[in-house]
Amino acid sequence: MDVTPAMLMILRRKTGEVTPFLGIAENITGSAQYASKYMEAPDRFDAIFSTLTLHHCPDIAEVFRSIKEALEGHGKAVLIDLCEHPFKEFRVEMGDLHLGFNPSIIKEEAEKFFTKVNVKEIPELSCECSNRAAHLFVAYLIP
Repeated sequence: MDVTPAMLMILRRKTGEVTPFLGIAENITGSAQYASKYMEAPDRFDAIFSTLTLHHCPDIAEVFRSIKEALEGHGKAVLIDLCEHPFKEFRVEMGDLHLGFNPSIIKEEAEKFFTKVNVKEIPELSCECSNRAAHLFVAYLIP
């Protein structure tokens, strides 16, 4: 699922093993229900993976709520996103709403919706753009 049709077209060219559809992170279930009018899309998911999405979302609490709602009872979610960084120009250059996150804030917000939350910075991995790099974190979420 992506909000950007161009990204879905790239995914579709890469593999036929996934069914890409338009949607927003704050309403995964609603996005899947809408997509199911036009293609086969599940109501619930065993796993949700989100890569570099959260910093584009206005309300991260709504994203966590949406993920929990969309997961099967035994489902798990993995999020990878940017740690806090100083690059204010990313707001204009890349449409970022947040300049990354402090992993402890992510843990605190996620624990409002998930019983098991593990968030850690990945210091050996970063997102690089125009000679600037922001570290990444990974969050594991279990209802």
